[in-house]
Amino acid sequence: MKKKVLSVLLISAMTLGILSGCGKGGDAPAAEVKSEAADKTGGEESEPEEGAASGESVTIRLSYWNSEDTMQALLDFLAEEVPNVKIEYQFIENSNYDTIIDTQLVAGEGPDIICESAGGVLKHARLGYLAQVNDLASNYSAAGTGLFTYEGNVYALPGISWFEGIYYNKAVFEENNIAMPKTFDEYIAVCKQFQELGITPLAAGLKSWEPMLKNSMAFVTAEYLSTAEGKSFGEDYRNGRAVMEGTWNQYLEKWSEMITEGIYTTDMIGIDHDQALEQFATGGAAMFCSGPWDYDAIMAKNPDMQLDMMPFYGTKPSEGWLIGGPGCGFAVNENSANKEAAMAILAAISTEEGQAAFW
Repeated sequence: MKKKVLSVLLISAMTLGILSGCGKGGDAPAAEVKSEAADKTGGEESEPEEGAASGESVTIRLSYWNSEDTMQALLDFLAEEVPNVKIEYQFIENSNYDTIIDTQLVAGEGPDIICESAGGVLKHARLGYLAQVNDLASNYSAAGTGLFTYEGNVYALPGISWFEGIYYNKAVFEENNIAMPKTFDEYIAVCKQFQELGITPLAAGLKSWEPMLKNSMAFVTAEYLSTAEGKSFGEDYRNGRAVMEGTWNQYLEKWSEMITEGIYTTDMIGIDHDQALEQFATGGAAMFCSGPWDYDAIMAKNPDMQLDMMPFYGTKPSEGWLIGGPGCGFAVNENSANKEAAMAILAAISTEEGQAAFW
């Protein structure tokens, strides 16, 4: 059973590095520890081309897996900043996003602006489906654009960076005299303590691939990713210079104690992200792995919760790590009939005001 679980995880991890899309808060296909935001460095705003600058109104389509209400501030900003370009916002469920976008691009169609994971950008750039955005890329740090670069050209502009840790209910820890862990083994021991008290240690919505996969990249594996060798693994893997077999095995073997020790349970496979959040927020679990995007939702459900966040841990005592990296990117469809208008929208997003609206 253990070998089967690890095989599934290895396959999932490899798929993540190639195809992964962002989750509710935006995910990066290759985990980076203590990553800084892919901030705009203050470059000059690129001028929109003549088609976008003309007086005629143009309608373009922007596809994303984030719901429209989470993007409303940016959409309102763009409506004022580029009034002659109307945006038709298309929300596509994350679970079907890649399939739908792939099908449309193969048919020579698809949205004018596509929000893509780094893996998606690499795949579509190789196939010639995306337009280069080198001029606009100068507005961003190399840390942000590096994930969206193929053969020296940038094919997407980085969106919001993300980080994730372990939310925990401070009151539950204090009331049960449970101390903060400093290693992965201590974390497992803490979970067992809660179980002995009849308290669910961790709420997890494993109906999605995301929670368990990011957890396996954060616990223990982050210890490797923070080494001199490990820091280049994400880029090396994306470019075919590194493989997971023989590199991540020992870390996944150790991490699998999350399963063998019963921290992750089979009933969690039937729970989605929102159900897990509800369980944690209403006192049904001591911990919940997530990021800032869920803070408001947790506090709205339980305003009196004493909420804090702990990092992920390795095998040796340390301060631990938050897992994260640059989020999804904004790419322009090479076959768009309104490419100039799409570029004008990306130019507006690339201003400080555009970034603030996106945040």
